[in-house]
Amino acid sequence: MPGDVGPRAANAVEVEDLSVRYRTADGWFTAVSDFSLTVSSGQRVAIVGESGSGKSSVCMALAGLLPLGAAVEATTARIIETDLTARPTRAIPYQVPGVSVVFQNAMNALDPVWTVGSQLGTAIRGRGATSRARARVLAGEWLERVGIRDPARVLRARPYELSGGMRQRVMIAIALCSQPELLIADEPTSALDVTLSVDLLELITSLTADLGTTLLMITHDIGLCRAYSDRVVVMHRGRVVEQGDTEQVLAAPSADYTAALLACAPSLAQLNDHRLTTMVGVS
Repeated sequence: MPGDVGPRAANAVEVEDLSVRYRTADGWFTAVSDFSLTVSSGQRVAIVGESGSGKSSVCMALAGLLPLGAAVEATTARIIETDLTARPTRAIPYQVPGVSVVFQNAMNALDPVWTVGSQLGTAIRGRGATSRARARVLAGEWLERVGIRDPARVLRARPYELSGGMRQRVMIAIALCSQPELLIADEPTSALDVTLSVDLLELITSLTADLGTTLLMITHDIGLCRAYSDRVVVMHRGRVVEQGDTEQVLAAPSADYTAALLACAPSLAQLNDHRLTTMVGVS
């Protein structure tokens, strides 16, 4: 199975006053303002908030994968051993070393032309001098490790020949085979049903724990946040409105927005209600 995990930095993420802006036809649009976060190595942190709150912009900035035309500024922005504020401007996104990402839609993230074996093998060979034959063996082992029961067939398959759940497992294998120090999971189960969502979150948290990998998860699902994170960061309109221990924040939120999010989460208690709770008057 994959090799030994080396020593980890004390903090995987140290960010202070991060802002993210995008150039538009009408000028600059600020998606994130004054975002600050410190994540200790090995922690599991969830960033929650409604669509458009800036969650994905933050995480893509931390991974170094913002699109051309985006601007990132921060007082401090150290991810693993990389100082984002000192990095030169590049014409294309450049992934921060030691960081891997699991995206929302595996069909869009995986190459439709290459086989799974080619894509996973390339990721494995990218972390060191490994022969193609050895990389293929390791690729099969990683597929087994993410719960795929027929690795030989899946190695030969192209992404469009697999189900959504299997594609997501393949992407998890690609993200973790390099044994990253930080895994960013951007709504990794949003396209899956509830049962598969739980299975995949169990898989991600189990594997990251085995590898000593820090997990930064983006989600709008309060239930998943409660079950699979140590700390939670609540975002609204590009700013952090509250953060802290997950159980404490969700049990007694101090921000009106957090309380409103919790009230909107469907529950069995609402089974006979004619309408679901919606957010009204929260600014």
